Amino acid sequence: MEKVKVAVLWSGGKDSSLACYRALQNDLEVAILVAFLWEKPSLAHPLSLVKLQSEAIQIPLHESKVGKPYFEQYRETIVRLKKNFGVEGVVTGDISYVDSFHGNWIDDVCKGTGVEVIKPLWGIDRALILKSLVSEGFKAMFTCVKKPWFNEEWIGRMLDEESMEDLKKLCEELGMDLCGEMGEFHTMMLDAPFFKHRIRILEYNIERNNGVFYLEPTRSSLEPK
Repeated sequence: MEKVKVAVLWSGGKDSSLACYRALQNDLEVAILVAFLWEKPSLAHPLSLVKLQSEAIQIPLHESKVGKPYFEQYRETIVRLKKNFGVEGVVTGDISYVDSFHGNWIDDVCKGTGVEVIKPLWGIDRALILKSLVSEGFKAMFTCVKKPWFNEEWIGRMLDEESMEDLKKLCEELGMDLCGEMGEFHTMMLDAPFFKHRIRILEYNIERNNGVFYLEPTRSSLEPK
């Protein structure tokens, strides 16, 4: 029996990385990683690192530039993935509904396209997601954090036992979402069980913009595992 061919909606952060790994564990064929590029470059997920991740994983990256109307352009991308790559499903790192306005965005985008939405992390306890990342050997770096929850000292930290405990404290004290689902923080994956190479960020700057601290990599490379 042929494997189901899927695309992973790829930000390069912890959730999309774990979802991709779960898809591979479930014997799905991950044919392509898809990065949606809005008009303004992402502060949280530098494209230079996203491209390195694709090389490290050895799965091709499809860059889809989108603008208004976003819904229609997202939908057009999904239809092209089906037509050009034979994609039967899209894998997302969604954990839960973000808010009532957005609902479940990608489900609505894919309706009527014949492309299934696969959400390996949906409904899983947030603490368990973080624990799984740490215990299974994912190396995620904090690349974007926001006030009032964080300061710039978080930029460049790794998601590990210590930072996980600090996140839990911030969640209890300030009401933050433990996985940063409201945009409180973002990460980039430097290594994971399914990476063929690991990423090293050799030099970077810490930038600031309206209460947001973010990492700007200036020199990065791949190295053997």
